[in-house]
Amino acid sequence: MIRHLFLRLFVIAGLTAPLTPQMAHADPITIEHEHGTLKLDAPAKRIAVTNWATTETVIALGLDPVAIADPDDYLDWVAKPDLPENFTDIGLRAAPNMEALRAAKPDLIVISKNLEMAYDSFNAIAPTIVLSVYNNNRDALPEAQKLLETLAKATDRQAEAKAWLDDADVKFAEYGDRVRAAMPPGRALAITQFVSESHIGLYGKSSLPGTVLAKMDLPLAYQGPVNNWGFAKGGVEILGPRAQDTLVYLNPVPDVIREKVWASPVWKILDFVKNDRVYELPVVWAYGGMPSALRFARLLAESMESGPVK
Repeated sequence: MIRHLFLRLFVIAGLTAPLTPQMAHADPITIEHEHGTLKLDAPAKRIAVTNWATTETVIALGLDPVAIADPDDYLDWVAKPDLPENFTDIGLRAAPNMEALRAAKPDLIVISKNLEMAYDSFNAIAPTIVLSVYNNNRDALPEAQKLLETLAKATDRQAEAKAWLDDADVKFAEYGDRVRAAMPPGRALAITQFVSESHIGLYGKSSLPGTVLAKMDLPLAYQGPVNNWGFAKGGVEILGPRAQDTLVYLNPVPDVIREKVWASPVWKILDFVKNDRVYELPVVWAYGGMPSALRFARLLAESMESGPVK
C-alpha cells in the first residue's frame, strides 16, 4: 500500500516537475553585451569563464564554473573565493585552450574584450557574451556590479544578486567607518602594488581600489592620469609626491622586490616610511569583480586596525 502510494507520487512528480521551469521561463532570456544581443532559451547552468573577475562573480552567485582559465595563478593573485573542486582547466586567460573548453560542455561562455576578436570561435562552442570590467576607461566598481547583475540575469539568479549587493552595501559602510576610526588623521590613502623595482602601480580614482574608497567615502591620494586599467606606473620615485599621505600596498610582493625597494635610498626618506604610515594588505585582486572589491574593503579595515608595517 505504502509502496503504491510512493509510486503514484513519483509519477505525479515526474509529470509535473518539468513544467515548473518551462512555465517560469516561457520567454527567452535576452542579454545585452558588448558584442550585441544574446537570447538564451533557459537559464545558463554550465558557465565557462576566461578571466578571474568573472570567475569570482559566478562563484558569488552560487554557481561553480565548469571551465576556468589560469586556476593555479588565481590562488596566488586572487586567493578568495575558493575555486570549486571540479572544473576544467582551460589554460591561459589570454589564450584559452579551445579543445579543453569544448570538452567542458558549457552552455554559456563569458569572455572580455581582449578575446573579442575570437568571438566566433567561442560562439561556435557555446553561446558567448562579452563583458568587460576593465580596459574600457570606465569606473571599475559600477562595471563590476554590472557584471554581477548581467550574469545573474543569464543564470536566473537576480534575487541572489540583489541580496548579495544589499549585504555588500552594509559592509562597505561598516568597513568605511572602521577605516576612518583607525587611519592616520588628515592623510589620504595611496594604494599601490609592487610588481618590480621599475613597475610600481599607483591606483587612481577609476581603479577598483579607487572606486571602492569612493564607495566607502575615504580619501584617495592619487588623482592624476591613469591607463585603461586605472593605475599610473613608475619606479619608487612615483611615490615621492605622495610622501605626506598614507601608503597601502597590496600583496603579493615578491621577496626580491620588497628587499630592493625597501633598501632604496629614495624609499627610506619618504615621509610615510619615516613616520610609520605604511600598511600592508594580504593578497587581493585589484582587477577583480564585486567579491574582490568587498574583500579589499574588509582587508583595508583590518590592516588599519592592526597598525602599520614595522
